[in-house]
Amino acid sequence: MELKRTLRVFYLRKLRDREFLVRMLIIMGFLAFMTILIPRSAKLGYIHEVGKPWLRESVRSEVEFHLYKSPDQFSAEIDSARASVLPILEYDSTQIDLAIERFQKVVQTFRSNLIELRKVGSSANPKLQDSIKQHYFLEQLDYLDPLKLPEGVDWISNITGRAPYIISRLGKQGYLGSLPVTSAEFVWVRINPSEEIQVPLSSIVLGKDQLGRWLEKQSIGLTQSESRVLGILLAKSIEPTLTYSDQLTQQAKQDKENWVSRVQENGKVNKGATIVQKGDIVTEEISEKLDAMVKEARAQGGKQPRGVTTGRVFLIFLLTMLLLTFLRVNRPRIFFSNQKIALVLTTILLVVAAMVVATKLNDVAYDLLNQNDKFNLTYIFLAPACIVPIFMNNFFDHRVAFFTNLIVAFYGAVLVQQGLEYAFVQLVAGTVAVYSLRRLRKREVFFYTLGFIFLGYTVAFITFNLYSKGNLDAVNFNTLLLFGVNVLLTIIAYNLIYLFEQVFRVTSDLTYLELLDTNHPLLKDLAKKAPGTFQHSLQVANIAEAVVNEIGGNALLIHVGALYHDIGKMAHPRYFIENLQDDLTRDNPHDKLSCMESADMIIGHVAKGISMAQRYHLPRELVHFIETHHGTTRVEFFYRKHLKEKNCKTSEDEDLFRYPGPLPFSKETAVLMMADSVEAASRSLKSPTIESLNDLVDKIVDHKIADDQLLNSPLTFRDISVIRDVLKRQLHTIYHGRIEYPKATEETTPLYGGVFGK
Repeated sequence: MELKRTLRVFYLRKLRDREFLVRMLIIMGFLAFMTILIPRSAKLGYIHEVGKPWLRESVRSEVEFHLYKSPDQFSAEIDSARASVLPILEYDSTQIDLAIERFQKVVQTFRSNLIELRKVGSSANPKLQDSIKQHYFLEQLDYLDPLKLPEGVDWISNITGRAPYIISRLGKQGYLGSLPVTSAEFVWVRINPSEEIQVPLSSIVLGKDQLGRWLEKQSIGLTQSESRVLGILLAKSIEPTLTYSDQLTQQAKQDKENWVSRVQENGKVNKGATIVQKGDIVTEEISEKLDAMVKEARAQGGKQPRGVTTGRVFLIFLLTMLLLTFLRVNRPRIFFSNQKIALVLTTILLVVAAMVVATKLNDVAYDLLNQNDKFNLTYIFLAPACIVPIFMNNFFDHRVAFFTNLIVAFYGAVLVQQGLEYAFVQLVAGTVAVYSLRRLRKREVFFYTLGFIFLGYTVAFITFNLYSKGNLDAVNFNTLLLFGVNVLLTIIAYNLIYLFEQVFRVTSDLTYLELLDTNHPLLKDLAKKAPGTFQHSLQVANIAEAVVNEIGGNALLIHVGALYHDIGKMAHPRYFIENLQDDLTRDNPHDKLSCMESADMIIGHVAKGISMAQRYHLPRELVHFIETHHGTTRVEFFYRKHLKEKNCKTSEDEDLFRYPGPLPFSKETAVLMMADSVEAASRSLKSPTIESLNDLVDKIVDHKIADDQLLNSPLTFRDISVIRDVLKRQLHTIYHGRIEYPKATEETTPLYGGVFGK
């Protein structure tokens, strides 16, 4: 029966509450997206740090896997394998026969030109003689002087007979025109597609210089001139029999490279083998085995250790519940606002998505940068996670910003798997962001914050690595480049704030900064039409901000709210005492009205203020200040006058003299109510003293409490005590020049100053 009754109550109170159902839908959607978003990796169960003890249960391999070589080791073996490949030359045997044929033609041309030259010489034709000598012998035969050659042409047959032997011998030894620079002592010569032989590079005739010297050695038994002619004619006839093949050489290097294994020698780990036992210190070898096991588990279809999937879901659930519990207990106005809770969860979801994308860059960068350890960075630092505390600080307050930054750091550390280092660095950077934005009064403060964020990231990163690795040499300073990109990406937060305001209908501090400008049309009209009210609003803004700074709260919000809280008085400014510059006994508009009509006129400024605020599209948060700054208090002056006229102590018409409310519901709205009443009442003191000002503050605060005006506010007894002290201190400062010393005669100050305007 009790269970049935509980379910019935839950159905009536919750399941029929549309706001509750929408809120649950938002939360469930967030959990679903996070579960899909976070990588389904077995590594979740094996997060560890080298040098630290393994505190969980012993780990046995659930798959067979191999240990892989480090990038440096693998790269060195690749280089060594490629360097071990000898150059490959291709042999062309047809060049021998072709060379003999070319030699015969060259010799025939030589004989003809020599005979022709001697005939011309005998005819004493010097011009024709010089022409033949110049164009053939000097230019084509290496400046050979035909006049120094032996008489006749019979000697040509002598050198011609030697040529086939020399050419054949050169073909067997091998003649190579050119070869890329190499330190190899041997080369491979491909005789045919199925046969290669290895020969010393020194045994091959390489280049024309070596060819000339080699030919000279083959001319033994010939005269000097005959030897030179033979060498010149052979050089003109012989083409290389060997050719360097870059294609075959590169293919051989690639084949050799393919044989280099990424797996370590004797690095096989069998299924069921113990990887690490509870209490063991995690060494580099153990860390390598854990990572290799995770990689192999992924390769085998994403196989995970038992319970990892369930654990991942519960991690997301617990972190989300931790955040929601904080908001439910400390910031119920956020928790029970679907727009605000959606804004918080959406911001976190987008940042975690950026983290996941950033971690995917690890593999991409590894391949693009040729496995260079110098650039083996933790790319999750690219994700602009400080957007979360910046957003929360701008839309809500610094406490929400601190806590959401903590949740984001946990997501990065646990779910995106970057361990303690990321959590520590992000906590420091996020805290710096929140602290630097705590007193946002100018837009440029946001850009100063970006510099502080970069400094926070840098100092935290170096500090953590110095602690964990022991020296600065082990710190990868290239990570600072990631911090720089991170900060640049964070600038988008400045542009997204306006978009989030429109989508979630929540106002940020940046919008409050714009409304703080006294050139806003509403404030300009207020200063023109109701100058006394405008000055009163300025004073209340300063007093209220000083109070909120002491008890904690959004000082910027209350300052802006105080500036606009009395804009409704512009409709009938002279019905409010602060706007009457002459004596109240003359031209007082209330003299022509009954007490009820005067009270109605005074109370009406709240409704008119709400109407003006809506017409000028002021944020809802500012409308709250207009609605609540009088709560449900009475217009005391006219109520007492009404009782005096009726000659009674109470009246059935009391509700006509009360503001419609609602009551203040936050620290800021409650403080504004008290600051507004205190500032207005203090104006009625003609000769203020410290005692009269203190007494005035105490009476007003006590009356607010007694009249249940603070019933819905979250103010504590300590807050009330601090508020009293700050209000007194502010009044002492305002009336410092008018306070009478020594103690003046105490005035009887009517509640709320005895003025008809409050």
